[in-house]
Amino acid sequence: MQSKELEILKNYIPAQGPEGLKLVLENLLEKSRQDKDFAAKEHFIYYQIGDQKSLIKVDMSEDPVMFWYFDMLGRPATRIVKKTIAEFLWEKCGERERFLKDAGTKE
Repeated sequence: MQSKELEILKNYIPAQGPEGLKLVLENLLEKSRQDKDFAAKEHFIYYQIGDQKSLIKVDMSEDPVMFWYFDMLGRPATRIVKKTIAEFLWEKCGERERFLKDAGTKE
């Protein structure tokens, strides 16, 4: 990696594979719930699995949590990244409860 790339990536939280991404997201959520100033900041993740390298921006300042994804080779997000983020939103960020509430009001 070039020194310019290393300089840019020093502001990113490294995450290795789906388990690493899940752990980083859970840590960000916990810190965001404890500190509103932390939640208001943009958070950046450098995700890597095999030769896939991606940058993920996370905004936890309001619900729902927002994600931006950029693969360094221009590829779309992989199924495992989408699944990891979806499970995080479903299990940790209240999406399950919102879904059940909406499903209950529509019946």
